Amino acid sequence: MDTQQKVKRRVCMQCDSDALEGSDFCADCEDREFRKIRGWLIVPAIGLVLSVLVNLLSITATLRLLIDHHSEMSGTVNAVMLFELLAFIGMFLFTLYVAGLFFRKKRTLPRNYILFLFVGVAYVTLDMLLGHYYLNVPMDYEALKPVVRNLVSCAIWIPYFLVSLRVKRTFVK
Repeated sequence: MDTQQKVKRRVCMQCDSDALEGSDFCADCEDREFRKIRGWLIVPAIGLVLSVLVNLLSITATLRLLIDHHSEMSGTVNAVMLFELLAFIGMFLFTLYVAGLFFRKKRTLPRNYILFLFVGVAYVTLDMLLGHYYLNVPMDYEALKPVVRNLVSCAIWIPYFLVSLRVKRTFVK
């Protein structure tokens, strides 16, 4: 009888205590494990860091273009470029805020990350439309690709952040 009990007894992978039903960890180790940014959360973490860098580079490039070629551009082009510059600055600041929530594992992160995704879709859509209507940029596959990429990102990450157990257990502060 002792051998059968030992065979059925599940042991924690980290501390050799009794593991929870359906888990490889005991309650304490599972709590510590889920509070770490691991699993699929690595992907949004990398995305946030890259977004900060891309927005910073975009601010620099747009500012340089505006300063170097301001007199050569028409009023409409200047207005669109100024909109892009302000949008990049806004996205940079909002991305920093969301990244701060993410890496400090704040409870408000899931809601703000979802907002971050929606703002990204709104920005690339508006940017594409401004380019099409005011700068005669053709509405082709290349112009639509960022919009589709952001929509796919929303379709993947919004449900994940709403229902994931790891998200619920990681962002608790």
